[in-house]
Amino acid sequence: MLNAQEKCLAFNGHPKDAYAFVENVRDAYFDRDMPKVLNDFIFNIEVQLQNLGYLNQDFEPTEKLGIQL
Repeated sequence: MLNAQEKCLAFNGHPKDAYAFVENVRDAYFDRDMPKVLNDFIFNIEVQLQNLGYLNQDFEPTEKLGIQL
């Protein structure tokens, strides 16, 4: 289970769902700047995914995530 918080934002769920959430938010802001609080929140989730072994040091998915890129 992954739990992340930033100010009034929170995520509690499975790491695969967290990764999908991060990707969807990044896609939504593809060519625009994200608000700082949202950017910090996404970064917090990515760091936790990294600490759990789902992302490598370059924030790319590992085989543990089970996603083919």
